[in-house]
Amino acid sequence: MTNQNKDVPVQSGTRIPLINLLNEQVAVDIQKKVEVTLDMRAQHGEFIGPKAPFGYQKSRETPSQLVPDPVSAITVRKIFELAADGEGVTAIVRYLNEHGLPTPIQYARSNGLVGNYDNGNGSWNSRSVKYILTNRTYTGMLVQGKEKRTVEATHEPLVDTTVFDTIQRTFQARAYNITQREETTENILKGKVICGCCGGKMQRKRGSNHADWFFFTCITKNRLGADKCTGMYAREEDIIHAVYQQLKEYVKEHFISDLQYKRQMQEFNEQVTSLSKQKTEAWIRAMEQYERFVQGEISKEEFREAQGVADNALMLLSTATKHRDFLQKEHATFRKFLSTSDKEIPLSEIMGYVDKIVVDDGKQLVVKWRQSKPCWGEPYELDEFSDI
Repeated sequence: MTNQNKDVPVQSGTRIPLINLLNEQVAVDIQKKVEVTLDMRAQHGEFIGPKAPFGYQKSRETPSQLVPDPVSAITVRKIFELAADGEGVTAIVRYLNEHGLPTPIQYARSNGLVGNYDNGNGSWNSRSVKYILTNRTYTGMLVQGKEKRTVEATHEPLVDTTVFDTIQRTFQARAYNITQREETTENILKGKVICGCCGGKMQRKRGSNHADWFFFTCITKNRLGADKCTGMYAREEDIIHAVYQQLKEYVKEHFISDLQYKRQMQEFNEQVTSLSKQKTEAWIRAMEQYERFVQGEISKEEFREAQGVADNALMLLSTATKHRDFLQKEHATFRKFLSTSDKEIPLSEIMGYVDKIVVDDGKQLVVKWRQSKPCWGEPYELDEFSDI
């Protein structure tokens, strides 16, 4: 009796671990079969996610097929449209919030989504916008599963692939040229942004919580009080956008036609040739007068007079040459500004033409451009140099 009682717990204790082991193995086998099945479906271009991305919904007839959602697809298309027009992520976020467009989670909740999902603060943010702008699902492509199976043209796209790729290149360019560079080098807008209220230079600061965006603010209000300044404020991205936006008008105002450019260049070249000849003659004359001065044939004042004429001739030749070279460089640059997309023009190439950027009342951004050099007008008349 005692021996039989001892056998029971031994058998029971052995059987339970074996059953658990068997269950674990069955679960592993089922998991593998599920993964293989999902992988095969992904290879065939079927959508295997639990819920459709914002902008899409699962087809009622074929749940593995994505179709555009009639409402949220409009928001997604607008996001890509703004990005394609050169708007940055921050500006797009502001647009969405100002127009009261529901966030992905808000829209999903309104359509019956239940579960423990993070609702956020109810506003769009840069993370959600950038997720959409970098998600290739919106080009009609599916990238799914652990193996990242990629299948093209599985559903209707919400953005053209060419536009999508251009936006990705813009992200890369901004990440290198603006964010990374400005963290390690001097602010490219430094000293250019001016408060329209007090006329003081505005300071560049980083967004809260070490955000990847910057803004300019006038600190006169904090230092001297509201009666001295209302304290202007503007986002760096908006300032840069204003520079690009107002650049075209500035160039059109100062740009000269190719025909006029060729005529002015010919006149400048003729002036340079004439002044070069006059400079040579003046310096030969000065050397002759120097020899005569050494030999005691003329006074020191007479030699100094000839030397002054030669110096003046050299200065005029140098000035005319610089103006000619400036016209040549400016015309080439302005032609580039007119024919090239804003996104392809580095900001560093433009800032040399900016005198200041005024943040006026109502956050209006007015770019004050550098005044044109003399060479943008007619070249000097030759009789202006007749005194040599």
